[in-house]
Amino acid sequence: MKATNRVSAASLLILALLSQAIFPCASDARRKGFRLKDNNEQVDTELVAGSFMVASQCEDCNNGYRIDQISFSGFDKPQNSSKESFFITNNSDRQMTGVTLYIEYLMEDGRQLHKRFLRLSCDIPAGETRQAVVESWDKQHSFRYIRSSAPARSAHPATPFTVRFDPVCFYLRH
Repeated sequence: MKATNRVSAASLLILALLSQAIFPCASDARRKGFRLKDNNEQVDTELVAGSFMVASQCEDCNNGYRIDQISFSGFDKPQNSSKESFFITNNSDRQMTGVTLYIEYLMEDGRQLHKRFLRLSCDIPAGETRQAVVESWDKQHSFRYIRSSAPARSAHPATPFTVRFDPVCFYLRH
């Protein structure tokens, strides 16, 4: 009888270990290093749900709306900041729910430093302006926006740059 109990206990132990390997515990997902992959699908769904896209200068193609009905201003990125901020103005007669754009970073002489694509979810009422804050591309704090304040003292002075906004499309609520 004892041999049967030992076999049963050993079988249960092996079964428990195998099930743990096959079906990881929910607490494993909270451990450092376990992350869901961000593939922007959620952002796309948020931008599109209940909204329509305006993507060109063709008024007949976009329910009478044009890409130039949004504007960007007030860019700021000091040297020691890991964030960039700017304002988005919605000059349409509907609520804006998202925008996709390129930001091009240029040296004072016009040479390109960097260019990136952003997909932002937002909530900007018609005729109003909201601030957007995004992570900076300048991970080493070597650059500063030309109109941002320069640090009082710095061992490594920042290289000034300008920006150019190139909107790809924006989303308006129906």
